[in-house]
Amino acid sequence: MSNGNIVPTKTTNSIQAQNKARNLLDKLVSSVQTLVEDITALEVNTMVVDKISAAKFNAWQAYQGIYSINDKDYFEEKGIPEELHQRYQNLFAQLEREYFYILIDSEESLNSEQQEKIERYQNRLEWLKKQKDGEIVETDPKYVSLAQPILPPPSPILDDLNSEDNLKKQERWRENRKEIQQILNNGRFVRTLRKMSELKAALDSGDIHSTEIDIIYAQTVMQLDGDIITRYHKDLFALSEEAKNLILKAHNEGVIAGEKQWRGTFSFLINLVQGIANLSSNGRS
Repeated sequence: MSNGNIVPTKTTNSIQAQNKARNLLDKLVSSVQTLVEDITALEVNTMVVDKISAAKFNAWQAYQGIYSINDKDYFEEKGIPEELHQRYQNLFAQLEREYFYILIDSEESLNSEQQEKIERYQNRLEWLKKQKDGEIVETDPKYVSLAQPILPPPSPILDDLNSEDNLKKQERWRENRKEIQQILNNGRFVRTLRKMSELKAALDSGDIHSTEIDIIYAQTVMQLDGDIITRYHKDLFALSEEAKNLILKAHNEGVIAGEKQWRGTFSFLINLVQGIANLSSNGRS
């Protein structure tokens, strides 16, 4: 005590600084957790394509690209042969499935529209199971209703900006845009989106009139538990000896480079986790 007054042991500024440091540490831990989830396995694929896009991954553009596959005139406008339709549609279906899982995980905090999406998607799955050999009649009114995508559309559909109907559409678009921004902040969804975008780029990269434009000639997967799986497409061994050896050489070099970067990332994360542990220990003391 001093002059009858109690001297505080911690100033307000020091408490605020500690709280700020703790918040930063919590964010860092969350970021590290996301990184670990994203690199539990190394996958190296080797393909031969006609062209390679230099464009960097942009989540919003990738989302628009995948969503456009669901447009009714997409295949006709792109001139994509019927043999490839299912491959493109699978990309949309996998992204929609990931979105469904996100809704399921957040079910307690969803609004009525999102709850309706869950129910509709589950009914769609049940409807498809009942179809003989998976065949459906696309003109069936029930299928048309259930087939409506649950993914929020990335662009508004407006005809007359002055009409009352389009004012509602504009409001709906603002809500969809907010939801898209939220799911694009979800690490798991973005990882799936990136993968689907890469597969779509592979489909788009060659002659779209060919049914063999996305052959992965060699694939190697390394798991954290030490398992290493390497697969080769049978068509690889139908190529000339020179072409086969060139692809195998390129794949092996890619695996070596990928493993080196993978191990370097793990080493960085281990050091980072140790640093976080030391900070936490010092904070408790």
